[in-house]
Amino acid sequence: MVIESYFELILLMGGVLSFLLSMYLILYPGNFFPNRILGALVFSWSVTVFVFILHSTGFYRRNIHLYAVFDVFTLMFFPLMYLYLRNYLYRDIKQPGRQILHFIPAVLYLLVFTPFFLQSAEAKLRMVEAGFPHWYLVSQSIFNIVIIFQGIFYSIFCLRTIHRFQYFRKKHLSKFQLSTLEWLRTFVFINVLLWLFGTTGAILDIAGIEIFIDLFKVFYAGLTLFTIVLGVFTIRRPELFSEDEDILNLIRVSKSYGAKSITDQNNQDFKVLSEFIERDKPYLKNDLKMQDLVESTGITYKRISEVFNKNFNKTFYEVMNEYRLEEAKILMRDGFHRDHTLSYLAEKAGFNSKTTFNRIFKKYTDLTPSDYIKALDESSH
Repeated sequence: MVIESYFELILLMGGVLSFLLSMYLILYPGNFFPNRILGALVFSWSVTVFVFILHSTGFYRRNIHLYAVFDVFTLMFFPLMYLYLRNYLYRDIKQPGRQILHFIPAVLYLLVFTPFFLQSAEAKLRMVEAGFPHWYLVSQSIFNIVIIFQGIFYSIFCLRTIHRFQYFRKKHLSKFQLSTLEWLRTFVFINVLLWLFGTTGAILDIAGIEIFIDLFKVFYAGLTLFTIVLGVFTIRRPELFSEDEDILNLIRVSKSYGAKSITDQNNQDFKVLSEFIERDKPYLKNDLKMQDLVESTGITYKRISEVFNKNFNKTFYEVMNEYRLEEAKILMRDGFHRDHTLSYLAEKAGFNSKTTFNRIFKKYTDLTPSDYIKALDESSH
């Protein structure tokens, strides 16, 4: 293996630095799961940089069984970026095991190319020198398209997640928290920019078009530089990656601000949650779950539970059913029942069954829905 240029040497040094940084993030003391995800992302970056350098040094001709094996890490870039951001903002994600579904393309890549991986060294070398079979080229093209679409959709998901979180918390975020969100947004934008260079380079390569600059070199140089900046940022602000609470606890308030008590935080969450419920009426969704409020408001599952227990002094379902009950009363006062069945009215108010509707109505009004409608009709005459 011969390093033929200063550019390759710098990339190699950046790849080594990326690997060390990934180990730092993965093995950092404390149980901060987003650290592990970011470490896995940086590790994927470092592997990709190594692969780029090795492709130009004849390494694979001497280690042919490693050919194409590490390309799978490219399919992990954007899923890891999204999962890092998602877990960083929402610490109480329910059913975390479902996050593994984001890696289905990577698993499929390994399965599809298993026939190639199982070939003898001589057969693989012949393919590299004489040309790959049609199925191999088609499969590579398909996965390249998948990577392109990953960049589009995961970037949208990431920016949407940040926007939604900031929208619902904008009045309750400190300067430190806002700067953290700006860092996350910049993190996404830089990844999108690098993706743009890499994708454009791939398209030009497929089309056989040559330009004055090698976009792949720009991509890998940018990736290396970004990793170095990330390393410096991590060392200067380790709390961004190592704090044991969610983003709402990242702030270290100066004495001029004073420390927030749990009650103050609950009151802030209660205000945000109440405004959201009144404005967006999520209770009209028949199968509403508390996790839906987590997704919509940016407040963690744990904090929402505390708001219902301490501020509402009721369970989540009790509060939602009370809102549904009031919605049903409004529909009745508007005469909705005259043109529709009570079952449909109950559904429009957010109840998942007429039985539940009758039970809740009787519990809170001491009247059945029919008796309530009769009383309304009598009072209107």
